[in-house]
Amino acid sequence: MSVRWARMVHNLSGILQAGAEGFDRIQPSLELLNTLSKEDWAQIGMVPEVCSSPLPPDAHVTERGFNIYAWTEYLKRAVSRAAELGCKRIAWSEGRSRVLPLEGDISAVKEQLMQFLYMLCEIAGNFDIAILIEPLGPRRTNFLNTLDEVSEFLPLVDKDNLSSMISLRELPDIGVSFSDIDRYFSLISHVQIENPLLEGPQRRAPKKDDGFDYKSFFAALRSAGYDNVITLPADASADSLEYCRALWKSPD
Repeated sequence: MSVRWARMVHNLSGILQAGAEGFDRIQPSLELLNTLSKEDWAQIGMVPEVCSSPLPPDAHVTERGFNIYAWTEYLKRAVSRAAELGCKRIAWSEGRSRVLPLEGDISAVKEQLMQFLYMLCEIAGNFDIAILIEPLGPRRTNFLNTLDEVSEFLPLVDKDNLSSMISLRELPDIGVSFSDIDRYFSLISHVQIENPLLEGPQRRAPKKDDGFDYKSFFAALRSAGYDNVITLPADASADSLEYCRALWKSPD
């Protein structure tokens, strides 16, 4: 299967726009999927092969007192709904949801996180869906900041459907160069691409004149054999998609 191009979407109008602009897939949050009606989906006709954010943004797994089991029914419904619509992977890229306390014993909080991921993987595994943890730099979180740390962490949860992913903007902060992609390729089950030269929380789509060498990034992915979904930010247009597709197809 060849690369599929997706766009992050935050509402119904964004989903419809993504289809009109030629994207192959959409990447909504689980929360968004559960707010859309069957009537909404009847007019969409696009597959959310990768979904984002297993929990709503105000749910922080590493807060003391976080009740894992209070979210069980929510996740069962949300993941089942996502599976019906074609979801195969759920990306967890929210750094705030896994920030460890700066004081006190953190071993119990880490255990809480592992228990949550085990439960999430159990639910997702019933639908042949993988859970992906994105390593994030220290500006976004203080836990699982490199692919090496993620690699050491995954066996602790001990679930076959738990893997990882990368975003282009995070590579410098997690210590990964383009030449490292082949070495870490077994961990890269999904790719998100955005302008890495801009600071701040907002993702911005690649543009021809933004001054970054995206071609080298795509070349590294192709060389490693990547053939899954590549997701662009919510502001990506038909022009952004055409630009990235052309770079992907261009010779090294």
